Amino acid sequence: MHDACPRPQKVGIVLNPCSGTIRRALPRFRLLARNVPGAAVLEATAAQEIADAVSHFQLRESDLLVILGGDGTLQAALSLLLSREPTSLPTILVVPGGTTNMSAIDLGARLSAEKALVSLSAWLAGNAATPTVVSRAALRVDDPLDHGPRFGMFFGIGAVVNGVRYYHRELRPKHVPGALGPSLAFGRMLLSALHTLPHDLFRALPARLGTHRGAWEGDWLVVFATTLNRLLAGIRPYWGTEQAPIHLTAIAHRPKRLALILPFLLWGRANSLIKEQDGYFSHNFTRMDLDGADEYVLDGEIFPAQGTITLAATDPIRFMTFQDT
Repeated sequence: MHDACPRPQKVGIVLNPCSGTIRRALPRFRLLARNVPGAAVLEATAAQEIADAVSHFQLRESDLLVILGGDGTLQAALSLLLSREPTSLPTILVVPGGTTNMSAIDLGARLSAEKALVSLSAWLAGNAATPTVVSRAALRVDDPLDHGPRFGMFFGIGAVVNGVRYYHRELRPKHVPGALGPSLAFGRMLLSALHTLPHDLFRALPARLGTHRGAWEGDWLVVFATTLNRLLAGIRPYWGTEQAPIHLTAIAHRPKRLALILPFLLWGRANSLIKEQDGYFSHNFTRMDLDGADEYVLDGEIFPAQGTITLAATDPIRFMTFQDT
């Protein structure tokens, strides 16, 4: 859904100096951020620092929050905003400045981080076309271990957690540039999944899933839920037909005919080969309860878990992006 985009009364920019793209040209991005007309700029890296920066701006519906970082930076900012003032959120401009920018790209970002900041300055000065605004729900994650909910765009357990851990252990120390590292980790997971021999990336995860469609209990290879339309490398691995904002896909441990089904699964194409009784299902929902996971991934960050995790959709959030020069 696309909305009109009036110029904001206030602009707050959170710049994460450790985000992948930003880190490689930090002086340049600092200058570009400072040159945004009327903007206040704060640098923050850790989740609590990001939350403190967002809180400091005290932004309202008529204002604009600029997130200059990756998926993890956006997740920390959303968690603060939706925990404090969920009914009066500012519009959020997601500038793709991280190692992974899955959320920004899916929400419509088509420019590099540098060009997006230049376009923002030009628009605020009245010298550029109006940007695009898209309304999209986020995920609310409630876990008994946490004092409050977390919010993000992509949740996963099982092989997703192991894949993120593999990336941080094997690829990130080698300084693989940009999104190439996560993409290589994803490719490594796909190759391993096609083998029938046991592998550390694909241990069985006993868990119970419950939605309005019923309950599913068993050993899982991977379970993920998202409000994004497309994920890393543009894949769309869900094929539910319900009119609901959260896409859920679950694959049983050792599903049947994975090598044959995988191409259809990755692009979300319903096919007679993809059968629930063979270990594949995908539904859309607004709320799900999950039991059995001791950790989960939310937008690339791993969190411990205990007891019943509840996932629910938030009200739509206004995200702004610049799509062309």
